[in-house]
Amino acid sequence: MNSLFILFDQARKIPSAIYSKNSKMESVMNSGAKIQKFPDKIEILNMGKGGDYFKECSEEEYEVFYKYGWSIGADNIMLNNYNFKLKLIQEKIKQEVNTRKNDKHIQNLKNRREKILQKYTERKIKFNNKLNQIKNEQKVKNYQHKG
Repeated sequence: MNSLFILFDQARKIPSAIYSKNSKMESVMNSGAKIQKFPDKIEILNMGKGGDYFKECSEEEYEVFYKYGWSIGADNIMLNNYNFKLKLIQEKIKQEVNTRKNDKHIQNLKNRREKILQKYTERKIKFNNKLNQIKNEQKVKNYQHKG
């Protein structure tokens, strides 16, 4: 089980992550997630939802961070955001087909859906590989601890 302090340190160690610091807080952004460290609290935000303001992660998303660490948790957020976008696009396609029937707009929505599905597939493969690696490492630790 990871604490928020450990998660913040894990996020800081990722080379591609963006780190910023000011007098009130430190933050790290990576893969659609942002972790903010204030003097009195640490919070994880989902940068793919909320429009102009990022939304704090759900309890389920926090649980993935606690259980598997920053990298898996950030990938999980990205996958959730892709699913959210796919549902929105699907609803827009249904609405367009049932109302205006504008072929250009429908094709544009389908192209956007295809691009997001490709990104989702790539991220899901990486996510599953990381998750399997972590689970295997945990099995080895448990085996060594028993033996």
